[in-house]
Amino acid sequence: MASINTNSASMAALRTLNMTQNSLGKVQSQLETGLRVNSAKDAPATFVIAQGMRADIGALNAVSEGISFGQATIGMAMAGATSISDQLTTLKGLVTQAKNEGLDGAVIQGQVTEVLAQIDAITSTSAFNGVNLITATATTLTVPTGLGATDNVAFTNVDLSSTTGLALNTVDASDTANLDTHLATIDAAIATVGGALTSIGTFSSRLDDQGEFTQLLTDTMKEGLGVLVDADMAEVAAELTALQTKEQLNIQSLSIANSAPQTILALFR
Repeated sequence: MASINTNSASMAALRTLNMTQNSLGKVQSQLETGLRVNSAKDAPATFVIAQGMRADIGALNAVSEGISFGQATIGMAMAGATSISDQLTTLKGLVTQAKNEGLDGAVIQGQVTEVLAQIDAITSTSAFNGVNLITATATTLTVPTGLGATDNVAFTNVDLSSTTGLALNTVDASDTANLDTHLATIDAAIATVGGALTSIGTFSSRLDDQGEFTQLLTDTMKEGLGVLVDADMAEVAAELTALQTKEQLNIQSLSIANSAPQTILALFR
């Protein structure tokens, strides 16, 4: 039936055009964001999973920051302990030198005092962001290693101060009768610092390994997230071209359908 009130062909063409333009809008959104799933309406289940993965990735980034802080702190402790080890080498040389005849033990003791003061200066300044792992003050460095409540490692401070930690306050180069005893005390201090360096180095190595693993885990999760939500840009480009062509054809079809009622005028001529 020919009607000027109802144009079924025009309505069908308009519906098709609207559907094409909706699809075109989705494709353009993918092109702008690079995401196939950009909101819950695109794919609710996938979007929820993706949001959970984004939260985990953010948490892992925080873990990486914590590990970096731990590496810097333990690195400062390692530098301090290494410097103290060097000072102990100097100290042992001085006390050994005091055994030589004709040398003034009091003068050498003055140098010994300076070395001990330097050791204490090193221990008091080997801190990173207020955390010092080689002083007498009880300190524990706790470093996160994962997302679980118990995923962490800890390092307890090692006292390397000249008095309470290394017991060097009794060393006296002017006490020539007991120089061997003083050298034994220095050797014990060297062993203590050596043990501290071993512990610090082992912990530092563990943090390095954990940092690399955390970065690998973060990258893997990002890749997995990309598989879930990223758009295939080659496919998007091809679909965009097809939809743009389809849109033009839909507009042409709508134009033809809208002109159909005008043919009725020919019946009245």
